[in-house]
Amino acid sequence: MKRSSYEKTTSRGAKRTALALVAGLLLIVLCGVLLMLIFKGGNQITAQTSTIDYAKSEITIWSGEPLPTADAFLYDNTRQYVKSVLYLVVPEDKQGNQDIAILMQLDDGTTRTENAVLTIREPVVTWELGTEADVKTLFGEEYADTKMSLNLSDITKVGSYDMTATIHGTELPFTLVAQDSVPPVVKLYDKLEFYVNQKLTAADFVESCEDLCPVEYHFSEEPSTMIQGTFHVQLVVTDSSGNSTTADADYSVSGDGEPPVISGVTDMKTVMGIPIGYLRGVTATDAHDGETEVTVTEPEGFSLRKAGDYTITFTSKDEAGNVATETATLTILPGLDDVERLSEDDVLRMGDYIISTIDHEGRTDREYLRMIYNYVQGHMVYHDNKHKYDWAYSAVDAIFQGYGDCRNYYGLSRLLLTCAGFENMMVEKPKPNEHSNAHFWNLVRVDGAWYHFDTTPRFNRSDFFLWTDAQMDAFSAKNNGCFERDRSLYPATPE
Repeated sequence: MKRSSYEKTTSRGAKRTALALVAGLLLIVLCGVLLMLIFKGGNQITAQTSTIDYAKSEITIWSGEPLPTADAFLYDNTRQYVKSVLYLVVPEDKQGNQDIAILMQLDDGTTRTENAVLTIREPVVTWELGTEADVKTLFGEEYADTKMSLNLSDITKVGSYDMTATIHGTELPFTLVAQDSVPPVVKLYDKLEFYVNQKLTAADFVESCEDLCPVEYHFSEEPSTMIQGTFHVQLVVTDSSGNSTTADADYSVSGDGEPPVISGVTDMKTVMGIPIGYLRGVTATDAHDGETEVTVTEPEGFSLRKAGDYTITFTSKDEAGNVATETATLTILPGLDDVERLSEDDVLRMGDYIISTIDHEGRTDREYLRMIYNYVQGHMVYHDNKHKYDWAYSAVDAIFQGYGDCRNYYGLSRLLLTCAGFENMMVEKPKPNEHSNAHFWNLVRVDGAWYHFDTTPRFNRSDFFLWTDAQMDAFSAKNNGCFERDRSLYPATPE
């Protein structure tokens, strides 16, 4: 049976409707998938972006340096992904730490904000005096190329120093504080033995103390030496920077406080106007300290220009403060008429005094001998008195009168050479007949050899200092045999 036209039309419409529904469903599915992909990709990008730090968490600059731009906070390896960057709020130019926000627009069109800290440091650097340091140690790794206006090696004292630092090409002022935070290093003597009633100071305990600054010492409790025994002491050492250290030790106290014993003190004589060295043969010895110094005191009203008897006091004190004294009588004779009353030691004391006035510290023996030679010639003039007294009288006569002949020059030279510790002997040119004169001079031993030492001046020459036999003989041959002698009686000089 044939279908009607109405039925045909209805069937074709249903087919079209079904196809449209299928196409719509497919479009919806495709859109959903696309949205899912887009959403998933966006999440991946966001996730990747959120795990990357584009900016540094902190930057430090010096007070006086220009504020860094926001771009300065970006890492070198992330700057290429940032289209633009700026501060959310421009930081202030003040010392200290301040939180800032960095706003970035990325190449993918998104924006991002990261937090950071800007530190503007005070222009003060602290350095431990005496330690080795470089600019990286003082300023930090980022300032390795900094140049300072003063080298640390030039700073030797604690204090504040105004300097400049050239940082990234800019010269900035700063203050270097050289500090000492290390306490003194103290070493006490291993052996601490003292005497009854000895007054103690820190110097009696401290063998060495090392510190860059001046130090002061004080005892936690003053050490006592009133009784014998073993005691404990604590010494506090503080330097000028306030660093302190303590040192503890035990010390012993013994002994009975006996003073030194002075020996060799005897009565003395001199001639009016001639000073003497009082300490010839005088020594002082203490049972605990060994040899101690002896000092001499002249009485009130004492005068070398006034003949008479005077009491001279000899004093010696040990480390414990015990004092010993001895006295002796000094007789000042009125003149040369009483020279016979002088002992050899009295004459030697006169020489000791003269030698004490000749400053030969740091001189060689030859230089010292030249000073003695010059002293004799500088304190005498030649005068032929033809006396025949011994060497000691001749020396005193030369000191008292200030003039004399060869016996006086020889005698004074012998006195000073002997008191100075030089081995010497007399050389004599015998008197050939009653109408001529004998001549006397000295031989002196120096540097292991003997030399002639004739201080008597002659009309054609005045210096015969440390001459050899050959020199003496050559001069003698031209001057009437003035140095003729029996050479077998004397040691030979170097050639």
